[in-house]
Amino acid sequence: MSDFDDVRCLDAPLADKLEAYSARLVMANPTISSAYTNLVQKLMNAGAGGAARGVGDEMPSFALPDSTGSIRRLESFLETGPLVISFNRGHWCSYCRLELLALNEIVSQIGELGASLVSIMPETATLTRQLRERFSLGFPILTDIDNGFALRSNLMVALGPAVADLLRKSGNDLARFQGNDAWFVPIPATYVVGRNGIIAAAFVNPDFRRRMSPQAILKALETQA
Repeated sequence: MSDFDDVRCLDAPLADKLEAYSARLVMANPTISSAYTNLVQKLMNAGAGGAARGVGDEMPSFALPDSTGSIRRLESFLETGPLVISFNRGHWCSYCRLELLALNEIVSQIGELGASLVSIMPETATLTRQLRERFSLGFPILTDIDNGFALRSNLMVALGPAVADLLRKSGNDLARFQGNDAWFVPIPATYVVGRNGIIAAAFVNPDFRRRMSPQAILKALETQA
């Protein structure tokens, strides 16, 4: 069983699972762990995510394809209730997979609160479909072609040559996964958007090893009821 599978099976909150995976990565692959730490520090020093939307801002509109090819629009989601939006880097990112699994555990509760949940990542529909099927995810994953929506949301960042080279060597070719060779990804971010299109809660952190807790998402949705 892989480190990821070991961690995903832990009976623990998402934050603890993320910490546990980071600890295992230090032991299993200290080179990539160190490169991740250096990347996070560079992003923080550069103020990455500082211009991203926050609470009280209007969420930019989007029209993005899901894994079946259907175009999904922000306005259509908001017609039925609030929307939780989770930006993720891709299927190759273990931190993202752990978050998606944690979100899947509360997707029914999100629905009971009259809201919807969607993930957005810059990968081809084939890969997002495989990801949904592998983990039986009960919510759509939208393809942000060339990170266009992440760019408009001030969330797009470059992985940098050091991390890109290590990912290539490990078999994670983002040029193939995304359909372009730019090697950009979104800062993992979570937004709770009210029916009026205004952001009610936001989590934006250039340290992709940190994510908004499911409990915080549910608490934010309760204020929208």
